[in-house]
Amino acid sequence: MTGGTEAISREVARRYLLGRQGLWPGRRWAGTAGTASAIRAIEALQLDAVTIVGRSHDLVLWSRVAGYEPAMLDELVYRERRFFEYGAHLDVYPIEELPFWGPHMRRRREDARYRALVAEHPALLDEVRAIVRDRGPVANRELAGNARVSSYRGRKDTALGLFHLWLTGELMTHGRPGFERRYDLRERVAPVALDRAADEAEALAFFAGKALR
Repeated sequence: MTGGTEAISREVARRYLLGRQGLWPGRRWAGTAGTASAIRAIEALQLDAVTIVGRSHDLVLWSRVAGYEPAMLDELVYRERRFFEYGAHLDVYPIEELPFWGPHMRRRREDARYRALVAEHPALLDEVRAIVRDRGPVANRELAGNARVSSYRGRKDTALGLFHLWLTGELMTHGRPGFERRYDLRERVAPVALDRAADEAEALAFFAGKALR
């Protein structure tokens, strides 16, 4: 004992960190239920469209879940709605976290890039909202657009409109056939009990704990 703390070996520390991330000792989860447990254990699962030997999120789960198949993730996120995807980094989170993202989503409406989008295309967001309300769920490629733009997020103004409404929480991902995102209104995707925003203090306390985990 030194100063009221007990030293641990590097091996123990290494095993703890690997175990906390679900990588030691071996695959300890299995099937769809195990896929859900693995995502909760690692706190966030980044989605990536790039496929070399497999998409990165599938490789993360294959390394942790015995018998994992990509359809299991689709089932959990887009049919059972036990998880949701969000963020420019694009991660999957447990659906019960949705309210805590509310303050962050509100702040995204003040982001300079999106204020510029609204200023340059003042009718765009109302137009996109109406399309999704009437036709949703919709994919970006299904909208013709009104103007060309140069952005990492798309080449049409409607692509940026969809992304902005998704990033600010008005839209959510309904599904991903062929990994193409389809957008729908939040109230048609989010469970009723979770379709709310936490206050700033709740959100801060939650994310402080998540950062530590």
